[in-house]
Amino acid sequence: MVSETSRALDDVSHDDDRHTITHFSRLLMRHGRSHAALEWNSRESQERRFAVLAEAGLRSGETLLDVGCGIGDFVDWLARHGMDLGYCGLDLTPAMIEHATARYPTLAFRQGCLLGDPAPDLPQDTFDWVVASGVFAHRRDEPDAYMKALTMAMLARARKGVAINSLSLKAPHGNLWTLFHADPDAALAWGQAQDGVAKAVLREDYDPNDFSLYLYKTDEAAKAMAWKR
Repeated sequence: MVSETSRALDDVSHDDDRHTITHFSRLLMRHGRSHAALEWNSRESQERRFAVLAEAGLRSGETLLDVGCGIGDFVDWLARHGMDLGYCGLDLTPAMIEHATARYPTLAFRQGCLLGDPAPDLPQDTFDWVVASGVFAHRRDEPDAYMKALTMAMLARARKGVAINSLSLKAPHGNLWTLFHADPDAALAWGQAQDGVAKAVLREDYDPNDFSLYLYKTDEAAKAMAWKR
């Protein structure tokens, strides 16, 4: 795995990507298969976000690309909630992919980034849903632009919709922040303005520090949303 990590570090050109790989490799080595390896404050906090992602409209029998999948914790959450989707996990950190593959050897896990060149070798070009949880916090160089670019790449891979989350600019104690916090209202307005997005939905109801954004490719896909406002 040291050689895989070294190769991945050589393959990326951005310091933020190198930081992501080294930072989460160290956390995984320190904490093992724990929510702490993904830098969540608690398992409850991590799974609260999983529930919000699923409420975008995920259904058994559909396909899902999990961007920034870590060690595959969303797979476990989906199974415990009776949801059987055609799952593929994608993560920039090789050690995460190694652990996820060992944990779920029958599922597809790939190392890389949707913005990578070349693009990651995924088992299929498109998926019903593409989701990402907690992938923007450590971006330091033009984080808003990165968030938009990655979300656009996710939309290009989605047939029904995309669900993402981010730390919120409305979160309390701004003087203590060390991670990127996005503007939820600006994110919603940006999503609504994108060609190919039929409906955009902002959620701020589940955590004062966080928001989620649902972007639907069609009005029909939006009807599957399980969240009742």
